[in-house]
Order: sequence, then C-alpha cells, then structure tokens
Amino acid sequence: MEAAFDFGRVVQAYNAIRDARTAKRHAWEKEDLALEEDQNVLKRLMLELLNKNGAQSIKTESGTAYRSLKTKPSVADWSAFYAWIMADPDRFEALEKRVKATFISQFMEENEDRLPPGVNVHREYEVAVRRPNASPAAKDND
Repeated sequence: MEAAFDFGRVVQAYNAIRDARTAKRHAWEKEDLALEEDQNVLKRLMLELLNKNGAQSIKTESGTAYRSLKTKPSVADWSAFYAWIMADPDRFEALEKRVKATFISQFMEENEDRLPPGVNVHREYEVAVRRPNASPAAKDND
C-alpha cells in the first residue's frame, strides 16, 4: 500500500528551508556589509595617499593600488533628457536596453494579449507559498 501524501508537511518543510535561507542571507549580508565598510576605509586611505603623493598608482609586493575615474550619471529632468534623445536617433544608445515587464503585462491586458512590435514574452508557472493566516496580498516570494 502507498502511504498518504501529506501536502501540509511539504509546505511546512518549504517554509522551514525558506526561513533558514533568510536567516543565513541576513547574517551573511550583515557580515559582508561590515567587510565592505572595512574595504572602503582602506580604499579612502589609499586614495588619500595616492593624491598626497601625486601618484596614479603604487605598486607593492601585494598588488598595485591605482586611481580610476568613475563616471556616475543621473538624470535631474527626464522630460528634457528624453526630448534631447528624440532629437537624434543616434542618442538612443544613451539608454539601457530592456523592457519593463509591468508595462508589457498591462499592455497585453489592454490589447487582447497582443504585443508591441519586436517584443517576445516567455511565461512559465512557478509555485509560491504563503504563510498561514497571511492575506493573499502579503505573499512571500522565495
């Protein structure tokens, strides 16, 4: 005879694993954050020493520390930036190439599952598990 399958135990095991992963992830993130801050302190010290000595790099037996200039753009006025891009088609490369999933889902809802030209959609079912006594809107996504 085949033993009865207890689906509740499977869900319970799933929740236990999720909780364990969350605890480990939080512990790792906390430890990693502290290590990252230690690295940042050392990076600031090395940059200060490079600047003080007017050096681009300093080579040691342990490795080479060097200065590099990072560019980190941000947009203060999206309307103005989009207008500037629209004025010259070559400027579209200023934007990242990806499609916003929520926009496409809403577009499909409003247009009988039609897609904008050149867009593909891949859909697949996945299982989500909600904790007991949780409202449908408050679901866990792990």
